[in-house]
Amino acid sequence: MQKMRTSKKFILGLGCAVALTMTSTAFAEHGEPSAVSVKSAEATVKAAVAGNDQFTSHNDSHHFDAFQTGQTPTLTVVTCSDSRVHTQLFGMDPDNNIFVIRNIGNQVKTAEGSIDYGVRHLPTKILLILGHSSCGAVKAAMGDYSGETKGIKAELDTLKPVIAAGESSGDLNARWSKNVERNVDYQVKAALELYKEKVQANELTVVGAVYDFNDLYGKGRGKLVITNINGETAPNKIMTHPVLKDLNRGEIVNHVGSLAPAL
Repeated sequence: MQKMRTSKKFILGLGCAVALTMTSTAFAEHGEPSAVSVKSAEATVKAAVAGNDQFTSHNDSHHFDAFQTGQTPTLTVVTCSDSRVHTQLFGMDPDNNIFVIRNIGNQVKTAEGSIDYGVRHLPTKILLILGHSSCGAVKAAMGDYSGETKGIKAELDTLKPVIAAGESSGDLNARWSKNVERNVDYQVKAALELYKEKVQANELTVVGAVYDFNDLYGKGRGKLVITNINGETAPNKIMTHPVLKDLNRGEIVNHVGSLAPAL
């Protein structure tokens, strides 16, 4: 059985989850290739079966002993359905360690019940709100999405408050990037309201972060950048938060940053 890495490594990296595929132009990502090779349905099922066979071939029956009758994750993650965001980025074995909730725009409101379960019924100490660079949901919420389906519009409507509060002029990509971070702050704020008593009792820490595969923060592609801890968004104050005390100075500097002004 693969040994779980120490909790301080949670910021270094996120099993692949099934992505929500969006074809609307409202969800177009900058830097996305104009032509993408897509597997057929048959090839996709074959790849999934082969991948599972590879997993079981590398993990014998004892790998599953610890979670036959229950789960004991220490990290609850609310992240985007985007297929580019993956649990391996945490650098820790996801099995029985990471409770993951996914939706477009890594939203708290649209997944409150699932988050409640992770926070109130599982032994999770960290609630991580994880946004990502080039988030299509954030970009869509910045524009006209009236042509989308009823379900998509309902979820994008809940992003409007933070987008409306953002900058209304300037470079689109710069505003988009800042709004990704502002949305993380908005979702952290919502989580703090829901779990105020657990945070005050030091039973839960709400962390906001951006998975930056565009290198917008200048820390390298693929870095997980912490932008908010319990509502604190100033990088110099985040760096001194007790939850980061087991990290060395270099690790902290490489994983803390900000693009957007505080809400």
